[in-house]
Amino acid sequence: MASTSGQEEFLAVIHKSQEAVIAVVRNLAEAVRTASPKLPSVSVPFADKLPGPEGAVASQRKFAEDLLTAAAPLMPGRATSTAATETYKPGQVVPRDGTVECARHHDVQDHVKAGTRFAPCSHHHEHSEGCTWQYV
Repeated sequence: MASTSGQEEFLAVIHKSQEAVIAVVRNLAEAVRTASPKLPSVSVPFADKLPGPEGAVASQRKFAEDLLTAAAPLMPGRATSTAATETYKPGQVVPRDGTVECARHHDVQDHVKAGTRFAPCSHHHEHSEGCTWQYV
């Protein structure tokens, strides 16, 4: 159980630092908003080309996944890779968005969303019990 406590402490530190960053940005935004009549208008080139919140979140999610994958060898008890050969049983929580296929019946694919659960294989053959999913 020591690792769970360590994980909780680590996540608490990350959460606290994220809250601090949000507070700084919120204070900065408020300062700019209240001072805006005093500030000259500024045009940012290509501002319309910047990603919206969804794109920024997707980019940060990918960065976090890649960072944790790279750091996996440093974390005892963690898989060293999230390679496509890693399999998941129906009912397990989906770790990331993507396309998966049945490890037994490669013609059966599903699009999965992180945080949901893997569905049972739907290949309509007998003996679907024991089927697992893998990312493609």
